[in-house]
Amino acid sequence: MDPFCESTLSAYFPGLVDVCIQDDGQLVYAILKDRELVLAPEYVTETESFSIPEKKHFQFTLPRAAEVMRYFSQEDQALYNDLLHYLKRFSALDEEQWTIIAHYTFLTYLHDHPGIDYCPYILFHAVPERGKSRTGKSIVYVAFRGIHLIELREATIFRYSQNLHGTLFFDLLDVSKKAERSGCEDILLLRYEKGAKCSRVQFPEQGPFNDTVYYDIYGPTIIASNEPLHTILETRCLPIIMPNRPGNYENIRPELALELKERLTAWRAKHLVTTFPNMEPAEGISGRLWDISKPLFLVNSLLPVDCHILEDSIHAIAGEKDESRKDSVEGRLVAIIKEITDKFACDQFIEWTIKTNDIRTRYNEGRPEDKRVTSQWIGKRLKRMSFHNRIVHGYSEIVITADEYAMILKQYGYTGRESSKPTNSLPEKTEQNLSVLRDVERGRECKQEQVPVDFQSPEEREFYHEKLQAMRKEGKKSPEQIEQLMDGELKEWRKYEYPF
Repeated sequence: MDPFCESTLSAYFPGLVDVCIQDDGQLVYAILKDRELVLAPEYVTETESFSIPEKKHFQFTLPRAAEVMRYFSQEDQALYNDLLHYLKRFSALDEEQWTIIAHYTFLTYLHDHPGIDYCPYILFHAVPERGKSRTGKSIVYVAFRGIHLIELREATIFRYSQNLHGTLFFDLLDVSKKAERSGCEDILLLRYEKGAKCSRVQFPEQGPFNDTVYYDIYGPTIIASNEPLHTILETRCLPIIMPNRPGNYENIRPELALELKERLTAWRAKHLVTTFPNMEPAEGISGRLWDISKPLFLVNSLLPVDCHILEDSIHAIAGEKDESRKDSVEGRLVAIIKEITDKFACDQFIEWTIKTNDIRTRYNEGRPEDKRVTSQWIGKRLKRMSFHNRIVHGYSEIVITADEYAMILKQYGYTGRESSKPTNSLPEKTEQNLSVLRDVERGRECKQEQVPVDFQSPEEREFYHEKLQAMRKEGKKSPEQIEQLMDGELKEWRKYEYPF
């Protein structure tokens, strides 16, 4: 065992449902043994012996042992609806949001279940006086070992996570800024994933290995912030945008949640070793969002609630996340790639290329001179987005496959490709015969006409249009001369591109 866990005082170990309080004020372990709930003042095995810390170390209401035993012995079909009724007494949210909050409250009681690997964060984000704090407190008072924190300190997170495995509610003005100042940003990024640990050298005098302590930092997390979170941290969150609905709501107190807390503790005891069904991703929910929302669907399988209600709620969040991604730098780049692909019908190919400079030109449109970015900056961003880059004839370009294109559109909330399945591939250039129209501008006095040209690849088409634009910009030749010169340029291109 880790040195940190060898203490005889313990409030968490496998099989422990919770620490409860008896009528005489004595604390007891509620332990699940062979699917039966038993009470014991200490936990003793052949290799371990644990006793309960003093009551002052539990900064939350403890369930009453007698009530937990009573609820464990009976069915409680009304628990979900009663929880919803309790939550709605203290603040206002949309019904879809309440569905997520209710499921999340149940999840806090099973976050350590062996079948659950992630526990998302609930994020309340809004301007002041929208009810973020009162909503967060109404949840944390009824959640599993909920603790309301108004500061963000590494040591506090370590001890509450390692010792109690509790639900932490960070109620701060600017969570991201406070996390950066206190050096906790990476801890917050990892807390949503089971098995995440942080190591600290606590006993240097004991030498290698024995000097280090490993802290378990995983657990349920609720965040209330007036300022936006860092974009990476936000990917771990289920965001709840507080509606503007002022009203006369009850003031929340811990004792108002006690009965529900006892019923939820009994529910935890019933399902702590339940086997969850295999579950495929829900339609329209994928990637990180599926990772963090899957535990809610697993919890839903234990509740008398239609899963489509939860699915609709997660879809609403997915839509909000898609819109948020579209507003990001990466979202803008995806939009530009889609514009270029649509303009030249590149998605008819299995693979195609887009010049980095073309993306840069569109990205800089409408931006002040001092805010414009370079092709190198664009290239680095595209590499971070997993696009493959190459240099051809001195030009940087990205290579896109049909599958990659469909995936990136889906990830950033754009409609998937509506064209038929691509049938052409770049390696088979000599077999391609795609007829497209090229625009020939004749100046203000001339009409614009379209001349058909047979291109054999997207690269050839891009080369042709690039040369054409350069000649037009020169303005020294007539349209007929430009056309003749372009024919020659095209022949020269094909001579080097297709030598055989």
